Amino acid sequence: MGSCCCSRDDEAKAEQKFDKGGDKDVSGGPVKNRHCTDVLCCIIFVLHWFGFAAIVFAGYADGNPSKLYLPRDFKGDYCDLDEYQGVKKLLRTLNVSATVDEVAKQLICSTAAEDALTAILSSADLNDYRCACCKLPCASCEASLGLEDLQDPAAAASSIGSRMSEFTDPSKAAQLFSSGSANAISFDAEAIWGEMTKFMVAVCLNQTSCAAPTVNDSSVPGLRSYVYSPTPTSSWKFAWDALATNSNVPASLQDTINNQFTFTALPLEVCPYHERYCIPFPGVAFGDAPFDRCMPKVDSGVAAVLGDALTSTLEGAGEQAMRVLESQAGIFSELMATMDAFVVVGFFSFILGLVFLASLRFLVGVVVWLSLFLVLAALAFGGLVVFIRSFQCNGAGLLETGLETSSALVSTALVTVSNAVSGTAAVSEAMSGNGSDYRGAQRYTRSLYQCQRWDSNVPHTISYNLTDYPMLQDNFCRNPDGAAATIWCFTTDKNKKWELCNPVGISLGECSKGFAIEDSGVREFVRVLAYIIWGLAVIWVIAVCFLQKRIRLAIGVNKVAASFVASNPTILAVPIVQILIGFAWILIWIVCASFLLSQVPADYTPTEAFATYEEAWGNDTTPGICTDKWPQNIVWKYEGNYTSANDTCTGVYGNTNGIVPRCWRCSPPRYTFNYKFAGAFFSLLWNNAFLVALGQLIVAFACAQWFFTIDERRGKEPVIRGAIWKSFRYHLGTLAFGAFILALVQFIRYLCKYFEKQASAQKNRVMVIVLRVLGCIIWCVEKCIKFLNKNAYIQVALMGTNFCTSAKNAFQLIIRNLFRFGVVAVLGTVIHYIGWTVIFVGTTVIGYFVFDAFHPSEDPLLPLLTYAATGYIVAHLYMNVFGLAVDTSLQCFIAAEEMGCAEEYVPGPLKSLVDSNPGKKKWMFSSSKVEPQPA
Repeated sequence: MGSCCCSRDDEAKAEQKFDKGGDKDVSGGPVKNRHCTDVLCCIIFVLHWFGFAAIVFAGYADGNPSKLYLPRDFKGDYCDLDEYQGVKKLLRTLNVSATVDEVAKQLICSTAAEDALTAILSSADLNDYRCACCKLPCASCEASLGLEDLQDPAAAASSIGSRMSEFTDPSKAAQLFSSGSANAISFDAEAIWGEMTKFMVAVCLNQTSCAAPTVNDSSVPGLRSYVYSPTPTSSWKFAWDALATNSNVPASLQDTINNQFTFTALPLEVCPYHERYCIPFPGVAFGDAPFDRCMPKVDSGVAAVLGDALTSTLEGAGEQAMRVLESQAGIFSELMATMDAFVVVGFFSFILGLVFLASLRFLVGVVVWLSLFLVLAALAFGGLVVFIRSFQCNGAGLLETGLETSSALVSTALVTVSNAVSGTAAVSEAMSGNGSDYRGAQRYTRSLYQCQRWDSNVPHTISYNLTDYPMLQDNFCRNPDGAAATIWCFTTDKNKKWELCNPVGISLGECSKGFAIEDSGVREFVRVLAYIIWGLAVIWVIAVCFLQKRIRLAIGVNKVAASFVASNPTILAVPIVQILIGFAWILIWIVCASFLLSQVPADYTPTEAFATYEEAWGNDTTPGICTDKWPQNIVWKYEGNYTSANDTCTGVYGNTNGIVPRCWRCSPPRYTFNYKFAGAFFSLLWNNAFLVALGQLIVAFACAQWFFTIDERRGKEPVIRGAIWKSFRYHLGTLAFGAFILALVQFIRYLCKYFEKQASAQKNRVMVIVLRVLGCIIWCVEKCIKFLNKNAYIQVALMGTNFCTSAKNAFQLIIRNLFRFGVVAVLGTVIHYIGWTVIFVGTTVIGYFVFDAFHPSEDPLLPLLTYAATGYIVAHLYMNVFGLAVDTSLQCFIAAEEMGCAEEYVPGPLKSLVDSNPGKKKWMFSSSKVEPQPA
């Protein structure tokens, strides 16, 4: 029955070549006499499903998947959950601190307030006040505040009253967003909407719709009042309290503080928060968004005043700010809302893959030779660019330098040919300065205009007397009187009278403004690098010439693979079924894993409060207490409880004397990772790898059977049903074993990524780099295992051996035909990526137009990313079918060649490439001596 290992006989057999009539005879197609392989692995694979189910059931009671998508308020609490059960709608209210603090600070730091405080504060308190307002240099200030000063109480009352009325009086909301706003000195309307998350607070409201709550109707029961007061952490709070309560303060100032900063808040049954969080933002309405989120928009009354253009601009800025904030929480809701477009895009993605594979049969040769030529062109052009860069002058463009150099090359060639034809002897091209001493033979200008003879007046009249200027000979470039910057000549073009020339040859060392690359050593290195690139181009040409037979073999096996797909189109059902099963499995896994992800332990988030934001959040080099692990907690500012006698933020009923207010707190993340999730994630990787392996084995089975069918019957006999039956009947254990090895390596790579995130949260940059390097190494190992697994499954299809033996068979075969596999792998990779690009990009482009037709007013970014991911998956699975057919065709070709029956079985595109004596040229790659077989 077999187990997850090899027997000694299998190991010995693995070192043998294919042999007709021997133990490795596949001349009639994949061996018929099979047995179940790696049965123990199959049993373990089935048992692991029960383990996955046990993990999910164990986490079912503690998990709550709704935490992954429910809206959250500013504290990180969930709407419609726990204490906010039934409170579903997430709206945004006025952030009093962000909007009003600056208004209050303008008042408290004005000259009018300072004059009043001078009479009622002690010298020490007055110094603290002046430091808090940065009126004088002190440790907490970098410069003065730059606020508009209010000189007397009456002016202060008028200015502050105008500013506050725009926040407290709903009828003046339009003024807040107009260009003449009294608050324009601090922020404009677009800033408010563009930084919505700063000026508005997310709260859960007990409403059935997203209609903006109202507070301007006195008949609404339960309305509350909120009188603004600076937070305990504000360094100027003591001055504010003194002005509000001291009887010696001017009445206008005290009245402004006690009356102009009073807001009307929503009822407690509508807004179950402290009244400071329940103040509607003036002029803001709301529109419905998926999953009980409400999108802010300009109120209709305000919009009528502002106009359509400004309203659209403001709402666009707000929508962008909201999307940035909700990008993590709203991903599921946005996808669900655009599911119709997703289904259509998925259908077109399938069609695009089918069309590409059907056309590849006829285009593969053109694609391969064009790819080889493009590589050569890229090397040649790249070398040219680097070479030009080595002598590029400062201020001159790369294209300009290249054109000038090209002109010099052409002119040199033209002059050389002209001299050879006319029999003119070579002369010196030396010149100094502006070229007045030049006596060379240059006959062409920098733009390759031919020079006019100096003794001719056609097409331009020449005023020089040749007797006075004997150097003006023939049509050579000269600078007769030294007036020009360098040598020149009249041209034979009637529209171009004259132009400067360069001496014959290329001057690479003269730049009046210096070189673009200043260091001469670097310039020399760049020039040598250009020669190296050109050398690689020459090597590339030589390699293509020497490997042209193997290139034709690669083209041939690709054509054979395309023919296999064309004659067995139902094989394309394999990736389709894989996709459907994979999507169903991933959907089930996501639902199950959501219970595990949402289990955030109670001790994961610190419960204490912190004095500063930096202490909670951290900085560039030091992690915060809330953010020292990944996933990171949320940091929010607690405003305290003035009715408490022992509050970390407000002290004793608002009195913070003698304590350091601690007002920063942590909220838990939406999800965390634990050992249960790790087990479920490994199951995901193992099942995914098994599903891919199953498809690879079925395709390999079918392609091998098709390959070893004689021409008359090829394509007429069914091969897919037998491939499916044998894969399920005999080799599920082998697939489970290979998938386990791959999943284990992938799991280790993702584990490194997890530790990298933890190191990043800990600000450990060295460990981040180490883990990234380790991840790259493991990624390379993963690629090697995928390559070996794929070829091992082909051997399973051909020989029916277990995984270890098949892997060794594949390895020996690759070693014996190293160059063939190498060339086919390289060119196959090119074709694979071309197909991947066509399907991936095509799906994304189609997705954009489909989405624009279905949802023209929605933001297409997230759906387009989803369509791109869909295109990637479809392209990956479709190209896997073609790639497996290519690799299987190559192994079958080599097997037929080694058995000496290639002429009988090899399909048309490969018949001309059959090696009649393969052993003679492959002995150097064989790892063992093959004994001759008896006749």
